[in-house]
Amino acid sequence: MTLRVLEKKVLELPPRSRVRLAERILESVGDCADAGLEAEWDDEIERRIKQIEFGAAKGIPASQVMKQARQALNETRRLSSARRK
Repeated sequence: MTLRVLEKKVLELPPRSRVRLAERILESVGDCADAGLEAEWDDEIERRIKQIEFGAAKGIPASQVMKQARQALNETRRLSSARRK
């Protein structure tokens, strides 16, 4: 089976099944993560936490982040759908 055929079949699955499959695929490659890169992300997270704690940066409420993410996702879906037509 080619990747193109597999992709077509996967995209025909219900959304929950696709999400579950995507999670399993990501878990299967998680061990391939670069340890150095992981350490850099840990440092970046610590730096950002300190910025927030010292008032140098402000957090964004989760509800606002989720609203913006949903809008971006809907726009991406809309554009993707328009391209297929």
